[in-house]
Amino acid sequence: MGLGKTIQSIALLSEVFAAGVQGPFLIIAPLSTITNWEREFSTWTDMNAIVYHGSLASRQMIQQYEMYCKDDK
Repeated sequence: MGLGKTIQSIALLSEVFAAGVQGPFLIIAPLSTITNWEREFSTWTDMNAIVYHGSLASRQMIQQYEMYCKDDK
């Protein structure tokens, strides 16, 4: 604990995103740390962080409306 693993992981994904890989990126974490991950993503990056959790209907709604990648090409 306290080694900066969350920030290191977020920095890596941010650099990959800046290099042109649009994602989506999947982070698997215990439910007790999900809010921490979401908060750190919003603090350190401009990337869109989505918590993919809940019932089948809510996950399908997330897939349909939140998980997208706008291609500028």
